Amino acid sequence: MDKLIFTALNSVSTAQEDSIIRSNNLANASVPGFRRDIEPKSIGTSFLSTMEQYQTRNFAIREGRNRFSADQGSVAYTAEQTDVAIEGKGYFIVQPPEGEMALSRRGDFRVNADGFLMDGGGSLLMNDALQPIEVAPHRKMTINQSGMVIIEPFDGEPFETQEVGTIATAEVEHSQLTKHGDGKIRLLDGTVPPPDGLSKLNQGYLEGSNVNTVEELVESLNRQRGYELNIKMITMAKDLDEASTSLMRLPN
Repeated sequence: MDKLIFTALNSVSTAQEDSIIRSNNLANASVPGFRRDIEPKSIGTSFLSTMEQYQTRNFAIREGRNRFSADQGSVAYTAEQTDVAIEGKGYFIVQPPEGEMALSRRGDFRVNADGFLMDGGGSLLMNDALQPIEVAPHRKMTINQSGMVIIEPFDGEPFETQEVGTIATAEVEHSQLTKHGDGKIRLLDGTVPPPDGLSKLNQGYLEGSNVNTVEELVESLNRQRGYELNIKMITMAKDLDEASTSLMRLPN
């Protein structure tokens, strides 16, 4: 009975963890460039043993936490000069409001009140020297496929252009990346790779998240059914234990 209860409790804990991941995916389904999280893999069981106790408590070993999908999200044409989509497997190098530099696919850019180029999440875009990109007041902004930001300044002559920097991008193998505690994508050691300029950028296009809402909802329902089944198993184990105890009770 002890094994049954702890096996069910372990399954309940796993289902709760997976439900949190899927809920987070659904909450970020409309965030441009969001990469959906994937449940950790269960690869076996471990035993918890203490002195003078039986090794009956089985716990699943789950590895690969903070895994995420690298599949590209749907790309839509917006015609906005501040929308930029990466073609391929590259990433923008950004400086979040808090924490270390990170990698991002979010391409809904804007110029903040201080004149720096940032994305919709408040992260500053870095240039190829890993410094924030400062953009002067302008009539028009062009971002070419290599990431160079070119503006027509307000105080310049008609058709006069000015280069203000090149957006830092890097192509990295998915196996070298993970999501860290702040939800940002970095290398396994918590750093970002040096810019390589290999990514191709498309201005006027915006990549959405790669979350499939229908799939997430269906899996959430399946996890909920599994959760309810394991709760029933725990209740059944309790009833069986009480029945066994009553059989051994001496008659009055």
